[in-house]
This record gives sequence, C-alpha cells and structure tokens, in this order.
Amino acid sequence: MEELYLGISGFLLMVLTLFLIKIGTSIERSISKTYAIIFTTAVELYVALDALFVKCFFTEGGSVRAFRIIAFAFLLMYVIMPYTWHLFIQSYMGVQRRICIRILEAVPMMLLVVLVIVSVFNGMLWSIDDHSVYTRGPWFKSFAVLNLFYYGFAFVQNCYILITKNKNGKRYALISAVFSSIPLMGILINIFVFPLHDAYPLQPYCLTATVLLAYLFMVEHQKKEHDREQREKLLLALEHEKEAARDAKEAGAVKATFLANMSHDIRTPMNAILGFADIIAKHPDDEAVVRNAVTKIQASGEVLMKLINDVLDLSRIESGKLTLEETAVDLKQISEKLNMIMEYSMEKKHIQFQIISELQNPCVWCDETKLQQILVNILNNAVKFTPEGGKITLEYEETPVNEEFSEYRISVQDTGIGMDEEFQKHAFEAFERERTSTESKTEGTGLGLAIVKKLVELMGGQVSIQSKVGQGTKITVCLRLKIAGQGDIIDKQKEPAIAANAELAGVRVLLTEDNELNAEIAKEILTSAGMMVDWVEDGSACLNRLRQVEVGYYQVILMDIQMPKMNGYEATKRIRELPVSGMAHIPIIAMTANAFSDDQKRALDVGMNGFITKPIDVDRMLRTIQQTLQR
Repeated sequence: MEELYLGISGFLLMVLTLFLIKIGTSIERSISKTYAIIFTTAVELYVALDALFVKCFFTEGGSVRAFRIIAFAFLLMYVIMPYTWHLFIQSYMGVQRRICIRILEAVPMMLLVVLVIVSVFNGMLWSIDDHSVYTRGPWFKSFAVLNLFYYGFAFVQNCYILITKNKNGKRYALISAVFSSIPLMGILINIFVFPLHDAYPLQPYCLTATVLLAYLFMVEHQKKEHDREQREKLLLALEHEKEAARDAKEAGAVKATFLANMSHDIRTPMNAILGFADIIAKHPDDEAVVRNAVTKIQASGEVLMKLINDVLDLSRIESGKLTLEETAVDLKQISEKLNMIMEYSMEKKHIQFQIISELQNPCVWCDETKLQQILVNILNNAVKFTPEGGKITLEYEETPVNEEFSEYRISVQDTGIGMDEEFQKHAFEAFERERTSTESKTEGTGLGLAIVKKLVELMGGQVSIQSKVGQGTKITVCLRLKIAGQGDIIDKQKEPAIAANAELAGVRVLLTEDNELNAEIAKEILTSAGMMVDWVEDGSACLNRLRQVEVGYYQVILMDIQMPKMNGYEATKRIRELPVSGMAHIPIIAMTANAFSDDQKRALDVGMNGFITKPIDVDRMLRTIQQTLQR
C-alpha cells in the first residue's frame, strides 16, 4: 500500500511539474497566470507533504519528531491551498474586490492556521503519540468542514450566476463550479465516507485533476480572448477603413468643388487676358483701346497671380517650409500699409474702411510679412462678401500680460452677407466656400481663411469667427507678441531711394534663362534701365561665355535655377571654382519661381549673392541688382 501510494504521488508530482511549466510558458493573461502558478505550486507541496505523511503513517518505529513536523506542515498546506484556489478562481472569473473585502475573505484561512498551531499543544485537531500513532482530534471534522469554505464559496457563487442566467459570466461560472466541485467532493468523501487509510489517494487525484482542468480551460479561455481581440481589431480596422473611405469621398467632393471653382476662377482672368490681347492685335493703332486693354490685362494678371499664390502658400505651409522671421514692427505702420493696399478695392465698391487702434505698445516683435498676409487675406475676404456701400472695420486691442509681452486682438468686422453656423465650423478648412463662385458672384480659391488659420497657428496664436447670415462677419486674430521699443524699428520709408535708371546705366548683364518669353521680358526691363544685356539659354552656355570674355566684362549674372543641361545651382558652383579670381567672384543673382525660404538658402549656400522671384517685380529687380553691385 505504501509503495503504491508513494509511486502514485511521484507520478502526480511529475504531472503537476509539467503543468506548472506549461502554465508558465503558454498562458499570457498575467493575473490568472500568477495565481494559477501559486495554486499549482501549493498543490505540489500538498502532494509531496501528503506522501511524506503517508510514509510516516505506515512506518513503525520512525522518528516521532519528524512525523509531527511533517504533519504540522501538511495541515498548514491543507489550510493554505484552498485559499490559493479561491484567489485563482476570482482572477479567472475577472472578479475585482476592494482591499477591505479581500482582507475579510482571508479571515477563515487565518483562523484555520491559528487552529493548526494551537493544536500542536492541545491535540484539538490531531495528535501523534510516542509510538508514532496518528489520531484525529475531536475538532477535526469541524476543522475539515470549515476548510471547505473557499471551495464551497466558489461553488455556490458560480451556481448562483448559473441560476440567475447572467449570460456574460455564465460559461465561466459553469467552468468554475466544475473546478470547485472536484476538490470539494474529494474532501467530503475523505471526511465522511471512507476511512483515512482507504481514502489517501483521493484528494491528490482530485487536486491534480483540478490543475489539469484549470490549465485546459485557461488555454481555451486564452484562445477565446485572443479570437475576441482579433475580431475587435478586425472590426476596428473595418471601421477605420469605412471612415477613411468616407473621408476620401468627402475629400474628393471638396476637391471636385475646388476644381470646379478654380476652373471658373482661372478661366475668368484668362479669358480677359486673351480677349483684350486679341483686341490689341485688332486695333494696334487705337491708343485709347490699347491703353484700356493693357490696364484690364494687368488687373486680370494680378487676379490670376493671387489665385496661384493662394494654392502655393497653402502648399508651402503644409509642407513645413514656412518659417518665421521676426523683426521689430510698428502696428500703426502696418495699418497705414493696409489702408493703401485695400484703398483701390474699397473705393471700387464704395466701402467705408475704418481703423480703430488704441494701443499702449504698438511696437512689437513679429514676422511683419506674415502678419500683413493674414490681415490682407481677412480684409480681401471681407471686401468680397460686403456689398457696395458697406462698411469694414479693422480694430486693434491690447491686453498686457507682463512687462515683456502683451495679448493683441486684431479683428475685422464687415457688414457683408455673413454665413450660417454650419459653415462657420468649416470656414477655416482648405477649399471651403459656402457657395460656388458662379452662385456668389465672387472669385477665389477658398484658401484665404485656411491660409490665415495656418499662419496664425504658426505664430502661436488663435483665430475665431462670429457671423450671422445677412448681418456680416467678424474674424478675430489673437496673438501674444513681445513688446519692442521705438528704437528697434527700422523706418523703411527713410531708406535712400534708388535712382535705378541713373546708377545702372552702362552695367553689362549676362542673362541666363532657358525660357524665351521670360528672357524677352527681363531684357526689356534691363535695357529700359540703361543696362546692356547678353542672353544665354543654360548654365553650360553661361560658363562657355565667361571663358570667352575678359575679367570684368560682365558686372552681374542673372541666373535662372531650373534649366536643361545645367541648372543654376550647378552653374554657380562651377563659376565659383573658375581659376580666374575675377570671374569666380562675379555677382550672381538667382531668378526663380520657387520662393520658398529653403530655395533662397540653397541659392546663397552655393554662392549666389541675391534672389529675385518670378513673376518679376520691376522695382524690386532693379533694387536687388543695385544693392548687389554696391556690396
């Protein structure tokens, strides 16, 4: 009997060790895994101590002291093991309790531990006499029944869930009830049905079977959880795909509207340009007709340039190529500039323009160009949608923050057609326009306010809109700006004027431009200023021409950037590497339609001395040439 029992116990210990390893390596759910490892370890210790107890029980003349120590350890594990089972079942079911409840749940186990310790001295639960005879004490059955508390608690709790048909926990409650019933039945049979020596293998079998079932159900539970997570991820991915499809559809609709508007808005000035050019061709000798047509062509060209610039500005902002260049600025001077810029369009529609400014500190540090662009875009928008005879108000307000900074609120209020609440939510989005250009009789890309929002955010500020249909619109820009002193302001109006035509007369220019029309325009501007111009079509031809002439023959080179054979950057590098020092140091000015700051930086990095953007501004071009020659 003893050998058989010890053999069975050894086999059970091997099985339990195997499952302990499997639980540690294949179960992912951390809390259940931890408690499953604790419970399995407790069962292993119980089986090992149980085997030692049986060996001592059947061995005559053995060490009484060793038997008593083993019996004491065995009964302690007999008490602790159900509590570890309780912790595992609670974690498997996902039950979370407050700390005070968990302390109360541990009370029965602590009472049983105290009984085991006290029994060492009074034999209430067990005793071993001097002849190694083990005897159960008078309180043993009560002790064993109390030890069923955790198994019974889990069994009753899960049966209650089954009876109340809680669908969410029904399956796991059934599994937990099965778990709990196995050790529960084993202990009851051991206490009330079979004698001690006949029921020895029963409890280790029951507990090992419980570990086996626990592992199998944990694996199944993990698989179901994994499948559920995969389904949720799939559903989430499908939802994201649907959302992306909706966004793409909406974006497509917005772009379609934008293209429809652009088609109309670009064709309008283009039709004017081509139409009036045709009129000039038919009436070249009629000075009045020609002058009128040229004026209309220039105005249409400016409208077309504004449309193109809006698209390029937004592209530049969104690509992150726009940077801030802060200088000391007088907001009063900006107001004066805005008054001059907007004067023509305001007078054309008989709009009253009022500027209200009560600033304690009008001098601030900010990017003047971008602030001016923000306000021009808002004012242009106001002019578009304000009927003839209306009113537009530009107002500045200042709220000091501390000695160095103030909060500036710049608002533009118009008496235009206004916009509804729904459109206000999207007013600052790209390509948005409440009605098409053909419906509203106004032109534009619908990018003006989108550019405003991007620029304001780039400057660390906020922009808001208030509007009611038929009552006008108020757009407010809030910026926190550093206060500047009056001495920091550079008065550009006091800069010496450049008498371009007088000082540039006789300057010889090498124009490097691949586009014949652009070259013709540049030659006309330069020769009108008294300069002498030679034209080559690419960077390679420019190098060849320089090799053919003497040092100092050309005073300046105007270099296009994008050209066939050799671009402007490469040509400049080659010129700077020429062995003749006079040729290597000739001033080179870039001419390009790429107005991004990094394009200008690259031009300067390769050795260019200045930068002119296309389309060419005559005054700026002549000023840049003269400033470059004076350095």
